[in-house]
Amino acid sequence: MKVLLSTLLLVLLTGCQNLPSPNETNDANYGIYPDQYEGIAKNYLKTELRDPESVEFRGITEPRKHWIGDKVTGIKYGYLVCVDVNSKNVFGKMTGYRTDAVLIRDGDVIKHVRGGELISGMRLCN
Repeated sequence: MKVLLSTLLLVLLTGCQNLPSPNETNDANYGIYPDQYEGIAKNYLKTELRDPESVEFRGITEPRKHWIGDKVTGIKYGYLVCVDVNSKNVFGKMTGYRTDAVLIRDGDVIKHVRGGELISGMRLCN
């Protein structure tokens, strides 16, 4: 039984993707620069938040090349935009502003990180 579990673990670990090296991030394809990033981010967040009619935006950063991912789920390359957003919660009260991160690639949001912080503790937005 231990041999079977060890073999399964080894297969899973060898199938995992490595994090990108500095050379790989320099040479990566991040997609087309999102000139319409404000609209892309706002429209996406309005569809993701509980009460789209109540959504308020305060600030949106200019896009910067970035990657998000890990060894298990893989790496996604795109343009990171940080958005200060406020909306109503399930009780109908405004939650207060928080900064969400959206990764845009070729005109679409491919990753949304609520609060701009990954599970690993890495902050995407300041």
